[in-house]
Amino acid sequence: MRRTRFFLAAGAALILLFSSGCSEKLSRRTGLTDAGLFARGEQQAERKKYGAAAEAFQTLIERFPSSPLAARAQFGLAASRMANKDEIEAEVAFDDFLRLYPADPKVPEALFMKGNLLSRQALAPDRDQGKTREAIKAYTLFLEREKDSPRAGEATGKIRELRNRLALNEAAVVKHFLTRKKFDSAEARARRAVAAYPDVPATPELLSMLVRALEKQGKNGEAEIFRKTLAEKSTGRAEKKR
Repeated sequence: MRRTRFFLAAGAALILLFSSGCSEKLSRRTGLTDAGLFARGEQQAERKKYGAAAEAFQTLIERFPSSPLAARAQFGLAASRMANKDEIEAEVAFDDFLRLYPADPKVPEALFMKGNLLSRQALAPDRDQGKTREAIKAYTLFLEREKDSPRAGEATGKIRELRNRLALNEAAVVKHFLTRKKFDSAEARARRAVAAYPDVPATPELLSMLVRALEKQGKNGEAEIFRKTLAEKSTGRAEKKR
């Protein structure tokens, strides 16, 4: 009986010791190496345990900032946080990577991923479009580096979608001015928007609003010019759809 109790007590102690060691934060452990931490981060990412992967990469960066693996760990940290939907932390991690390692071969991929991260944070067209503009910038920088890559077409398409979102944001502002009968302000804003976004799906809407603002001010001659432009764009879109 005593021997049984002894083994049970010893087993319980071992289980407690093991569980406490597993739950201990990685950053508090000793004897870790940069290579070991990097391998751990990659393994956890492959298992889709992105929080654990981020912890390993972060620990490597903090303990071994001069390691040859630091750049790869910084990229891994950003990618893991993005996959874990920690969007603010991911954005910071990508910015740190791009700032600290501007010549790294992974820079184009980081720019493309940052563009994706920012674009999925973009708000509705009637809200602030800061993330939309930042996403366009990231994709544009990617295209400057890899304009002939397989992902160039995807990046170009993303930029077009995001520019259309900005055009819709302008349309919301113009509509506000028209509703309040501030036709001169509506005209000025619509003119700028048409000039800035002449080739996106929202362009006809902006042209239509510009025509309305001009007509309300008695500028029928100018209104007719833009009405013709609107008709041409509408015809061109209809022909593309055939």
